[in-house]
Amino acid sequence: MVLAETSVCRVRTDRLTKEYKLSNGFAVIPVGSRSNADAVRVPKTAELVARQIRNAIIRGELKDGDTLPAEAQLISEFEVSRPTIREAVRILESEGLVTVARGARGGAKVSSPNYEMVERAAGIILQAQSVTIGDLYEMRTLIEPPAARLVAERNSEVAVPILRSFIEDEMRNIKNRMAVTLQIAEFHRLLMELSGNRTLNMFSQALRGLVDAHLSLSSRRRQGEDPDFSERQLRFGLKSHTRLVDLIEAKDGDAAEAHWKKHMVAAGEVWLAQVGRNTAVDLLD
Repeated sequence: MVLAETSVCRVRTDRLTKEYKLSNGFAVIPVGSRSNADAVRVPKTAELVARQIRNAIIRGELKDGDTLPAEAQLISEFEVSRPTIREAVRILESEGLVTVARGARGGAKVSSPNYEMVERAAGIILQAQSVTIGDLYEMRTLIEPPAARLVAERNSEVAVPILRSFIEDEMRNIKNRMAVTLQIAEFHRLLMELSGNRTLNMFSQALRGLVDAHLSLSSRRRQGEDPDFSERQLRFGLKSHTRLVDLIEAKDGDAAEAHWKKHMVAAGEVWLAQVGRNTAVDLLD
């Protein structure tokens, strides 16, 4: 694929203007024609090159696993320097859109956008802001019950056999608290996915690492707990899962949302008591 042919934006470092493809054609922005107060930041050449390659990936013109053209070819196509191409590739690598293998057989390969990128960014941002576990769980309580409604109203036929099979797997691991705890988290994510709302699912996936880390912490803190009591608690929770699936099968959106809201509140009281409502989220351990 010849990248330069897919874009009308030609980057030239020796020009006094930069051309951008807009929805209504070209806008030519003369460098130095604006005052410092209202000056528009002109992107670095490497950023413009990275933008073109990024757009090709997002549009599907470059597929997952494709190898970018050789460095010399990119230099020729974009008419820029070697350091500029290398910086552009580093930008894309930092965004998770390419992976670079070093050595004689190395090169930059395309990585399609995925939820891990969102999860990593969300974890860093929330941890840097010292967001608490209580804050995280409150957000889940706000978005998961409406997702249960969507599953019941829109996707019952597909969701019910998937969810029932998942509950059977949970029951098989009932004596392994750590395993079931992580399966429970996966059940919640599966519910979001089956809602059919991709944006809701993205938020759920973004929180995946944080939720799993603190569920694991909760399980470790309960290792000395009486096994019979622990199993009874887990069975009670899975019974609630089964009740939700029954409501989804009945296509009762109101009842599914109300039940899952009640479940989230009750489960939250137990979980937050174990890990601490005001504990800051942490992925560094």
